[in-house]
Amino acid sequence: MKRHTVRRTALLALAMGFLFAAWVWDALAAVGAWVAARLPLRQLKAALVAAIDFLPAPLALLVFLVPFLIVEPLLVVATVAIAMGYVFWGAIAWIVLKTLSIAVIPAIFDLTRHRLMTMPWFVWTFDRILAVHDWADRIVAPYRRAARAIVARWRARASGLLRRPSGGTARRAARFAARRRAANGRAPMSSGR
Repeated sequence: MKRHTVRRTALLALAMGFLFAAWVWDALAAVGAWVAARLPLRQLKAALVAAIDFLPAPLALLVFLVPFLIVEPLLVVATVAIAMGYVFWGAIAWIVLKTLSIAVIPAIFDLTRHRLMTMPWFVWTFDRILAVHDWADRIVAPYRRAARAIVARWRARASGLLRRPSGGTARRAARFAARRRAANGRAPMSSGR
């Protein structure tokens, strides 16, 4: 029984981590697309697309992997720095590198996707990754619904407190303060009326 619980917890943590990375990937890809649309980089993007169209698929894969091959070893260095006691600088480096990785890799994937999808093994791998994403989404979905229900109850409770007649919260706070003063043996404060 205990072994099953540990396995289930580990799978849930793995699924949540995978979905969080996918969510951050999607969010930063959208932000990157928004920024790219606002910057005068259309000519550069058109030139990159033309250059990638000219490349054979294996070289497009290399273009896609270069940021990953640069950032991942540096992430290991940042993790080692944290382990050696340089927690602040290691964490800052890790966060900056991971953010750059998550922001740059989706943009390059969007540029190279049409070339990468010409390789059957890449299509197979991509389909498997999407299947893992769907699996993780199915595992986390009940927990996500429960968390949303809890947040909705908290919001309803908070909005109910805010909608009460004026002074209701102040009256309750004054009564609470008066009870505290009485319990401590101090005289109640005059209301000034």
